[in-house]
Amino acid sequence: MATPLRKNRDFQLLWAGQAISVLGSRVSQIAYPLLVLAMTGSAATAGIVGFVGTLPYILFQLPAGAMMDRVNRRRLMIACDLIRLTALGSIPVAALLGGLTIVQVVIVAFIEGTMFVVFRLGEVSAVRIVVPPEQYPAALSQNEARLRAATLLGNPIGGFLFDVGRTAPFLADALSYVISLATLLLIRTPFEEARTGQSQPMLKEIQEGIRWLWGQPYILIVNLAASVTNAFFQVVILVVIVAERDRGASASLIGLVLAGFGIGGVIGSLTGGWLSQRVRSNLVVITTLWLWVAMTPLVGVVGNPILLVALLGTLAMVGAIWNISVGTIYMRLIPDRLIARVSSVGSLTAFGALPLGALAGGLLVQAFGPATAGLIAGAGMLVVAALTTAAPSVRRGPVLAP
Repeated sequence: MATPLRKNRDFQLLWAGQAISVLGSRVSQIAYPLLVLAMTGSAATAGIVGFVGTLPYILFQLPAGAMMDRVNRRRLMIACDLIRLTALGSIPVAALLGGLTIVQVVIVAFIEGTMFVVFRLGEVSAVRIVVPPEQYPAALSQNEARLRAATLLGNPIGGFLFDVGRTAPFLADALSYVISLATLLLIRTPFEEARTGQSQPMLKEIQEGIRWLWGQPYILIVNLAASVTNAFFQVVILVVIVAERDRGASASLIGLVLAGFGIGGVIGSLTGGWLSQRVRSNLVVITTLWLWVAMTPLVGVVGNPILLVALLGTLAMVGAIWNISVGTIYMRLIPDRLIARVSSVGSLTAFGALPLGALAGGLLVQAFGPATAGLIAGAGMLVVAALTTAAPSVRRGPVLAP
């Protein structure tokens, strides 16, 4: 009988270290634009820093996945934390010495984004090893709760720390990597199965991950559906912000309304593990998509803040359940030697869609207003839901080995 997850020492160390690290990242995430605005007064420059920080999500997903599948994963993750600690720590040190420049901030943002890409693929792979298959749903539920809670808490903490001192959020993030590093050093279980054979050229290894995903129609179609819906959610966020602003809502009220995403996400993460053990993954996917179809057009027309919080919370809640249910299937189907590479392909499509969604959201809201933009996003969700539901592999569901 497997050790209960709460008594799985290595998983709890990994989870706790990353809970602090993810919170630290959310804290510094809000501080980057605030710091750049304070230094330059330029919103355009703040946007450039944000773009540079997310550029590694597109550039390095595939090579990072191949690298993580060929080396000692824990050592590479430790190296990532050391590099992030050094980079983030350089900001308060440079500020203290009076030498902080915008170029340094841009470089640090790029380094942190790059190390995040590599580290995240290592963590996804590690969970598959330190947790037995029957506990995947519970483990992914805890991870999802961690992410949603960090998102909910990170913005207000980051804003408060920035008011205390402009570089305080970056110091806090650097310290979070110290904790992450310490927990990694305490973990005993290797993060990979015994490797056999010689490594191939990196391009061939990347192609192998893509071919494997292409040969799994259920995972491929669900991943594509997630990518497109992620783009539409960028439209949804902008629709909410502009609609509330047009109604005269303050920035604080808009922030509280958007907190509905975090609240719903936490609720979904706490129930997703239980549901994923009782409801087939394809039913979760289909139900989630049609709920999004029904609710997305309402985000631009619901004027009551409480109802809007409930609406956004429901959107996020079912999304969290989707992540846990589908993530469990990924971990059960993907071989360990390919887990990081296949995950990197999925991450590339998901992250690559985000800037496109943000761009489309801006154009749609500018051209048609928030209410109509919300309807267009809902129509897009309808197309995704219809095509996904019609796919034979989705109707059948994933085929798991006995």
